[in-house]
Amino acid sequence: METYVIHVSKECNCDCLYCYEKDKTSKYTRTEVLEYAQAIIDTASGDFTVEFLGGEPMLEWGHIVAVYELFENSANPAQGYTITTNGTIVSEYIGMYLVNNRKLNMSISIDGNKFANQLRVFKNGENTYEKVIANCKFLMDFYNVIPTIHFTTHKFNVSHIYDSIVLLHSKGLKHIAVGTVESTMPIDKEYCDIYIAQLKKVSDLIKTTNKYKDLYISQFEWLKPKSDIRKYLTDASGKTIGETYGRVENDITSKDSYNVKACNETTSVSEMIYNIRETVYLYHNSK
Repeated sequence: METYVIHVSKECNCDCLYCYEKDKTSKYTRTEVLEYAQAIIDTASGDFTVEFLGGEPMLEWGHIVAVYELFENSANPAQGYTITTNGTIVSEYIGMYLVNNRKLNMSISIDGNKFANQLRVFKNGENTYEKVIANCKFLMDFYNVIPTIHFTTHKFNVSHIYDSIVLLHSKGLKHIAVGTVESTMPIDKEYCDIYIAQLKKVSDLIKTTNKYKDLYISQFEWLKPKSDIRKYLTDASGKTIGETYGRVENDITSKDSYNVKACNETTSVSEMIYNIRETVYLYHNSK
């Protein structure tokens, strides 16, 4: 299934120390994001999902609502919608909107326990951990909105994967994706060995302990194929408008409305990342 990513803001209220985003200032008008969304509606064939991305997309909540409602009122709605967010911006209004629009989900970035999360900070340098955990609890307790968690790993926190996942599970956060910093921090064989060992330990926990049968780790459930190429769409000024995961042809990426760049270069880092993901996927799914 194709995923179309819609950028709604490049601004952010955090200053994460491993942030890969070079553009931290671009703003998007309501017209820009709606035109891009309409182009997706007009060209997409088959089932697809939509992801809202930044910067911090929740800074432009109005854009998200406008695009979501455009899709849902069209003849070609998405199968689902995800807001990929740092989890620091939540309100009663947002909680109620999510309750009433269950196709709209939140994927919140938190890198495990407080130590593992030490590079995810506000602009004043304060760790975001306490705020994000409190917001997750607020959404779950008052609105029964269960966010998924995106857990980014790097050389300073990779050894905390297992403990962090156990902690997040204890707080009711049971759907977790474990990512890797790919461009702004180095990874090496030691990192890869620790990553694999930690996730094998999590796999064993799920397989042998009834308490953790409800723990969903995306790396255990799906292995991204090497043929899945991310494509970036930019406007005439060079500003990134959106992305796709490059599974289909003859969609918005084949039109002349936007400039398209395919990220299909194979590097030693991309090979290392694929290999560790493949290793843990095969381990978990072996008999």
